[in-house]
Amino acid sequence: MPTSPRSDLPAPRSPSRLLGAVVLGCALFAFTRANAQQPGAPMPGELPALPEAPGAGPSTEPMGAAPTTPGAAAPGAAAPGAAPAAPAAKAPEEKKGVDWSKVPVAAKRPPTGWWSVPASGPGYYSLRDCVEGNYRDAPPKFPYGQWSLNSTPYFDYDFRYLDDPKNTQHDWADAYKRVHFGPEDNFLFSTGGEVRYRYMNELSSRGTGRNNFYDLFRVRAYGDFWYKDEYRVFVEFADTQIYGNRLAPIPSDASGPDLQNAFVEAKVGNPFGGPLSVRVGRQELLYGSQRLVSPPDWGQTRRTFQGVKAFWATEQWSVDAFWVQPVTPNEFKFDSVDNNRNFYGLWTTYRPKAGTFFDLYYLGLSQANTTTANGDVQTFGSRYTGDVDKRFLYDFEGAVQFGERGTRHVLSKMLVAGLGYRFVNMPWNPHFWLYYDYASGDKDPTGRSGSYRTFNQLFPQGHNYFGYADIVGRQNIHDLNLQFSISPQPWANISFQYHSFNLDSVKDGLYNTRGQIIRQDATGRSGNAVGEEMDILATFHLSPHQDCMFGYSKFFGGSFWRRTGNPNNVELLYAQYSFKW
Repeated sequence: MPTSPRSDLPAPRSPSRLLGAVVLGCALFAFTRANAQQPGAPMPGELPALPEAPGAGPSTEPMGAAPTTPGAAAPGAAAPGAAPAAPAAKAPEEKKGVDWSKVPVAAKRPPTGWWSVPASGPGYYSLRDCVEGNYRDAPPKFPYGQWSLNSTPYFDYDFRYLDDPKNTQHDWADAYKRVHFGPEDNFLFSTGGEVRYRYMNELSSRGTGRNNFYDLFRVRAYGDFWYKDEYRVFVEFADTQIYGNRLAPIPSDASGPDLQNAFVEAKVGNPFGGPLSVRVGRQELLYGSQRLVSPPDWGQTRRTFQGVKAFWATEQWSVDAFWVQPVTPNEFKFDSVDNNRNFYGLWTTYRPKAGTFFDLYYLGLSQANTTTANGDVQTFGSRYTGDVDKRFLYDFEGAVQFGERGTRHVLSKMLVAGLGYRFVNMPWNPHFWLYYDYASGDKDPTGRSGSYRTFNQLFPQGHNYFGYADIVGRQNIHDLNLQFSISPQPWANISFQYHSFNLDSVKDGLYNTRGQIIRQDATGRSGNAVGEEMDILATFHLSPHQDCMFGYSKFFGGSFWRRTGNPNNVELLYAQYSFKW
């Protein structure tokens, strides 16, 4: 039945005053820093100082010495006709402190599914570039990327290019980043954030038959402090709000002002030629394709965890080991840790060459007080993705799960196979992908068989893979899907997706992106045809700091959908604007 919004809940909290103070303080700090970097620059309202006339200024001659006259030899100079003295050798300057142009090294993240080879030659890389006639020789180094949605955590962005003496790309927000101070410039500080707004128009929202129109608003701000590339403190605040909704919000829609990331980090060694670091505290996790572990950026409140992580990396290898507990969003109080769930794992990535990634991973989830019984799920998986001559693209991933769910034994699996093609000799950089996604379902929901075969999607970026309407998740599903994308300009991208959904087990349920059953026929008589979905998404990079996107999705219900609940199709229309600094 449709869920009505609860009238007994208190009104959502207003945005945090503390967060506002942080943003204002960062802006004032940036203004001060910008003027400090240019000591000769006039203050607002002042005229620039005129250059001094030749010979003006205090004398540099010793007191009592005769003034030097034009044409006269300076004291100590060689006599006329004598050979000139050899110039004194200049002692090389010894660089002190940290070479911040090389550190800290940012993590090398593999691409998600549907990935494309971006434009790399001369062109306009933002709408502002186009308007101002700023035709660039190559893509700008600004690390926020060109598209509105980006799951990369703020603590993984790479602004080292700002410390390169040869850098020619400058921006008004540079003053916020990589501020050196202290003895020998051993301290480094950066700050930044985001303001984002999205309008959502949902017809038959979540398959309930009720329409839902609402506004989503998000603010983020962070501070990043380093000492000698050895010790780090990172703190990020976020405030997420929802307005005008007719249905009760899902947990990630609104969490109020909260602590998104807050951790300390230390480098503890350099084994096998790579730094080994330990991070303790609240932190986002992102691995591989993000099909199983992600802080999905589509959600208002990005997923985060609390615990400890150790990580090591070289140019070709990286290994992460972690033990964390998920943080549960709560609209009416500070987000807290779910002590009933423990998430741990070991993730290894090998990069044999640029653009090719091989992941091998183990993930464990132990949970108490689940809907049915306590459970432990152990996931073993691997992924291989890359390209051949930036023309033929491929993406393969598979995982199996073992464990216990109450008195039942877990045995489940998932498989992904994707092939893509880039039309290199055609304008607009077109890409085509064909994917098959499979996740097993339980053939006997009664439990009499003693086994449980529904795949557990863990903590995924569900929105990116099974249609933007978020009806379907990676559990008990077959999905044959394709995507075609074009970029009329380097700053504009349009993509089209098609999905055909079928259940793996007709007696198991249909799971959404949050892993919840939204439809089920335990008799299996409703069949396995869930439906089809079409998605259109247009994204535009307005400037280095601004992006917008527009999308439309429609889900057409199949026989299973029509027989197990409200038969209406689901439609979604949305528009989003984001500003990052």
